[in-house]
Amino acid sequence: MEEDNNKKKRIDLIDTKLMFTLAGAGCIIGIFYIFVGHIGSVFAVIKKLISSMGPIIIGGVIAFLLNPLVNKMRVWFNSFLKKIAPKMTKKKRKQTSDFLAVFFAMLFFIAMISGLLWILIPSLYDSINKLYDNFDKYTSNLEKWITMLAKKKPNMVNMLNNYMDDIEKSIKTLFTEKLIPNMDGVVKAVSSGILGGVKFVFDFIIGIVAAIYLLGSKDKFSAQGKKVIYALFNRKTGNKVLNGFEFIDGVFGGFISGKIIDSLIIGVLCFVFCSIVKMPYAVLISVIVGVTNIIPFFGPFIGAIPASVLVLVESPKMCLVFIIFIIVLQQLDGNVIGPLVLSDTTGLSSFWILFAIIVGGNLFGFKGMVLGVPVFACIYALLTRFLRSGLKKKGLVNDTSYFVALRGFDEEGNPVRGPKKIFESASQKRKRERQMEQFKHSKELINKVAHHEKKEKED
Repeated sequence: MEEDNNKKKRIDLIDTKLMFTLAGAGCIIGIFYIFVGHIGSVFAVIKKLISSMGPIIIGGVIAFLLNPLVNKMRVWFNSFLKKIAPKMTKKKRKQTSDFLAVFFAMLFFIAMISGLLWILIPSLYDSINKLYDNFDKYTSNLEKWITMLAKKKPNMVNMLNNYMDDIEKSIKTLFTEKLIPNMDGVVKAVSSGILGGVKFVFDFIIGIVAAIYLLGSKDKFSAQGKKVIYALFNRKTGNKVLNGFEFIDGVFGGFISGKIIDSLIIGVLCFVFCSIVKMPYAVLISVIVGVTNIIPFFGPFIGAIPASVLVLVESPKMCLVFIIFIIVLQQLDGNVIGPLVLSDTTGLSSFWILFAIIVGGNLFGFKGMVLGVPVFACIYALLTRFLRSGLKKKGLVNDTSYFVALRGFDEEGNPVRGPKKIFESASQKRKRERQMEQFKHSKELINKVAHHEKKEKED
């Protein structure tokens, strides 16, 4: 009787587990269906949430960039206070060194931003003002060039006139059918752009305040994060999660800080060269080249296009010089400066860097092009660790060269290597078999003829 009751309890337990499993699977399927069906609304909510958290995100980025400097200054102030105030308690000395480190780090950041703006804004204003003042000169130069082209190559001018007629029609259509009827939308777009710029300045100021709080309480936030990790996972898994966050911190910190330093070097080198050869709009061009250089791989070429146009309207010969210089600068950055500053912080090959930039740019624009590489590097590293663990459990090595010529494993578990088998369809197989049969019959016929001739000679 007791055995029957125990069996019944086991069956009830199995049914309960199955019920919860099916219910959980149903909830997951339902949530996935709702998410896919309302994916536009979900992304709109996420975008609005990120926009509302703008000052906190900016503060987090500033704190992330200044964190290495704060850590070094904390150690230095701690040792300095230990020498000049030996009677100060350890807790008081730590609080004072933390305050001084955050204060001087933020002072350095604000001074650096203010200095850059102090140098760049007047120069950029002069460059843009010069571009506006010389606009009539550029149009007259263009007219002279067209007149000279008309004398030398009249056929090309006729072709250009046809294109100009099409362009004129397109411009008229754009103004009459799209721009003028939608003038309210244009005004709204311009006003939203201005408000967006003002909002960014306001968010940046609040972000500096948020960065001060984050840097001042970073030890507390770090401890709270570790509490959450070890509350959710066991110790072994928690250690892996912490190691993963340390790796992400190293990749993002090394890449972003290194890329900023690399872009500053490129911008300074561009300004020095443009000043030596007396290139027009030297500051404006250097800022464009330096800012776009933050984008890996495509950055120098993206910045070279508008900069080349600016130089072209002033001097076509100088534009050629500038293009040659950009090519040389890109090679110098890719082969010397970049590897020296960035080292191998991402661990990605050139193909995966290109993949990350294209996908990140298509999904998130400029931010995606900049952050796509470190984000994909973290995903790639996590997948590599997962695959390494899986291979280790199966007794296989993680060396990629081991799998290059691998065709599989035999029944005893030994690797089978060799050239790749050529795929053969059923029709190709039948054709090959017919050819082999014909060859066999031909060989038999030749043997018979040779045997007959030999017999005739003997007779």
